Amino acid sequence: MTAKLNMWEKMSRKPRPLKDLAVIAFLSVTVFAVSATFDVFSKILTWLYRHDTWQLDELFTVSFFLMFAIALYAWRRHKEIVTQIQRREKAETEKAELVPRLESALADVSTLTKLLPICASCKKVRDDRGYWSQVEVYIETHFHTRLDDGICPDCARKLYSSRLEKKSPKDGQPSS
Repeated sequence: MTAKLNMWEKMSRKPRPLKDLAVIAFLSVTVFAVSATFDVFSKILTWLYRHDTWQLDELFTVSFFLMFAIALYAWRRHKEIVTQIQRREKAETEKAELVPRLESALADVSTLTKLLPICASCKKVRDDRGYWSQVEVYIETHFHTRLDDGICPDCARKLYSSRLEKKSPKDGQPSS
């Protein structure tokens, strides 16, 4: 019972044109079998001959072709709807993936746009709670970034110029 129910749920969730055509074919065969058994065709023909002046044969012919035209239109429309549903599902999954990324980017932007109070003398930074800490500590805690020590060329010249001048005369090179 559950296997049949699961199969029916799968078929009903994603309707397919082949399933619809199979149902139409089954109903057509059933109608043909019932009408052949009860000799409905001869009864229809005798009724048509009796009412020949009404010209109902054209009505049946037009309705027969109209039925196939409607079935063809329904099948094509069904295909269009299925492709639209697939596009919407794809767009919704892309949206679900994109929204958290955009929210985190917005949080980063709002964090970066805040003013950062820094001491002009010792270069300590004041956080949101009013505590003063070193710039390195603030950056590591708020931006989850590890800082690496280094010396820029200008500071290296300032700090080590006196040592380089002292080494130069020992090496036999003139000081600059």
